[in-house]
Amino acid sequence: MSSPLAIAAVTAALKDLLNDGLLNHDLSSIGSFTVTALPPDRITTGQTEPNQLNLFLYQMTSNPGWRNVDLPSRDSGGGRVTNPPLALDLHYLLTAYGSKDLNAEILLGYAMQLLHETPVLSRGQLRVVLGGTPLVDGTILPSPFGTLSALDLADQVELIKITPVFLSSEDLSKMWTAMQARYRPTIAYVASVVLIEATGPTRIAPPVLKRGPADGGPVAVAAPLPTLASVRPAVSALLPAIRLGDDLLMAGTNLIAQGTLTAVFAHAQFDLVREIAPAPPASPAALSAHVPSVADDANAMDEWASGLYTVALRVSRPTLPPWSTNGVPIALAPLITIAPLTAAPGNITVTITCTPRLRREQEAHTVLVFGSQSVAPASISTPANPLLPTTLTFNVPAVTAGEYVVRLRVGGIDSLPVTLSGSPAVLNFDPQQRITVA
Repeated sequence: MSSPLAIAAVTAALKDLLNDGLLNHDLSSIGSFTVTALPPDRITTGQTEPNQLNLFLYQMTSNPGWRNVDLPSRDSGGGRVTNPPLALDLHYLLTAYGSKDLNAEILLGYAMQLLHETPVLSRGQLRVVLGGTPLVDGTILPSPFGTLSALDLADQVELIKITPVFLSSEDLSKMWTAMQARYRPTIAYVASVVLIEATGPTRIAPPVLKRGPADGGPVAVAAPLPTLASVRPAVSALLPAIRLGDDLLMAGTNLIAQGTLTAVFAHAQFDLVREIAPAPPASPAALSAHVPSVADDANAMDEWASGLYTVALRVSRPTLPPWSTNGVPIALAPLITIAPLTAAPGNITVTITCTPRLRREQEAHTVLVFGSQSVAPASISTPANPLLPTTLTFNVPAVTAGEYVVRLRVGGIDSLPVTLSGSPAVLNFDPQQRITVA
């Protein structure tokens, strides 16, 4: 594979090929000439127009044959497992300029013959051009890259092929108009394929020596494994999220299975993984689990984070590797306490404690929803002691008399300002999450 210098290296190789090929022919009748790789609008035209061949890279496209090689490149956790190549086709315009009649046509004719007779840049040619000292203009690449090596282009798995592309007059007209340059005789070429690959570390699996500890091959399990269909708060399907201390109801199929079941909660944003042992299933279609509160486990204050979790069941069986079900999303809402619950009209300072604690990345995405008004925090204090909650203060301006429901929104997840009572359960606003202004 090649380094990021491969694009410039291909241009330099084509430029050297054209220059050497024209020098091998006797073109003394047209005078001196040059081979350049400049944008057409930077080339002098008119009365002082030189004899010149210009190679301009005007477009790069993805190579369809190599586009999906070595996918996927990352695992489910985002870790890099392979370095897939960036496969590019390079599109060039070859333009001829002449100081006299027919000079441009002569140069373009010889150049087209050279590229027709050299449809592939061989590895030997590339090594000479990219590794040797004598070059077209004395340097292989522009000066900012002069100390770097592009020689690995010669060792990429696929050779560089040069193919003419015969553009229509309409396409040529559009391109020259966009370049704001005077049109001259032009032919297009495609150089394919350039493979640019990163050199970052990847994980490589060791060779397989045995199919299991005793080389017995795979073990077939006839009974169907569990599958999750939904996860919700056990108290009511009306609640959009769970909180620390809530019971969780998991619905699915084949939840009564041989072996040990574990509910795995994964928070992708903070790379948190929490495991909970569910209660013994009462039926194959339902399973319950208890999310620990701070009273149950003081470490829950810091080990959990508000946000979106993916819940899956891990099945562990003797003599068999563990297996996980599909994941189902559920939100964990923050638990809050509010002070004061009553206030006089005017500017109000509201203090809120949040459980679980806020992560540093969540602070910029935390707001107070005061009635229908969104208020940014005036201060956020997360103690060094991981067993203590985060305290936030908010300054709410010009509050008129009334009752206001208060919610804390953390990363798009709102605290639940409701209580459930009755059978069937009915939602009511929690008086402990409402501020009365009078």
